[in-house]
Amino acid sequence: MYEWLWNIERYSGNKSSTFTRYESIYRNYIEDTNLGYIKLSDLKKIPIQRYYKDLLDKGKGYSAIANANKLLNKFLRYAVEEGYILRNPLTGLKLPKENETDITKVNKIEVFKEEEIKKLVNSIGDEKLRYLVLFAFFTGARKGEILALTNSDIKDGYVTINKSVRRIKVFDDEDNYHYEIKVTRPKSKTSNRNVPIPKPLEKELKKLNLLVKKEKIKLGPAYTEHNLLFPSLTGNYIDASTLMKSWKRALKKAEIPYRKFHALRHTYATTLLEKGASLIEVSRLLGHSTVKTTEIYAHPSLESKKKTVERLNEIEL
Repeated sequence: MYEWLWNIERYSGNKSSTFTRYESIYRNYIEDTNLGYIKLSDLKKIPIQRYYKDLLDKGKGYSAIANANKLLNKFLRYAVEEGYILRNPLTGLKLPKENETDITKVNKIEVFKEEEIKKLVNSIGDEKLRYLVLFAFFTGARKGEILALTNSDIKDGYVTINKSVRRIKVFDDEDNYHYEIKVTRPKSKTSNRNVPIPKPLEKELKKLNLLVKKEKIKLGPAYTEHNLLFPSLTGNYIDASTLMKSWKRALKKAEIPYRKFHALRHTYATTLLEKGASLIEVSRLLGHSTVKTTEIYAHPSLESKKKTVERLNEIEL
């Protein structure tokens, strides 16, 4: 599998980020494990199923096991095509799944209250993080999508989202690697979208524009112009790890319980649904490939349930 990964799959047209993910899965879930030491010709369903159960018992998540299974399945299909094995032992194998009847396990979507957003941005003041937070809250864009935006992506009251930026590990060879900032296309076509910019955000973006102009003047010739909407102090892409450090400090300063930056996207979705937007509309604004993905937000609050049921008060008996 190591030979396949480095000599076949690496040159199969995958993105650098995709191969990096494959390498990580192989290193953490296949190499030097009980499964990894099994001869290919001796690989059967039972030892694979047992290994997945062991991972679960050690606290690994269901999605991590599913990702390991996908990569292993890809390799085993190749092994069948090349005649190393007669059939793929993963065919028909059942992956462990969450017990849907276990009431102790509830998928909770982290969101911010409206007053928490106000408190947070007021605590930050006129800093770039303020406008990043507001942009995520008012558009539902992902962190990588926001950091990749240029000024030309903002036009006629809409933001065009069609790219994402990431700091990824790039392998020079099997033993050496370096990190690069890469702008990539979204994973799916539906991630390419035009999102309306609410009026409050339009006002904030004008303030952001003034802030960036001040930074350019202050740095002078040393400033590198990339026309980014959210440039670093030197004009380059903001590093996501640097942003997260600022994010944690801001929440602590505002005395707001920690939530991931992605919770702003969750807040955008739940707020729209609670204010009457349809599931299909929110799905398109978020760039989800299916409405099913958006359904995780479709849990109305007790107050909205009450308002809905109050319509029955008009019935006279």
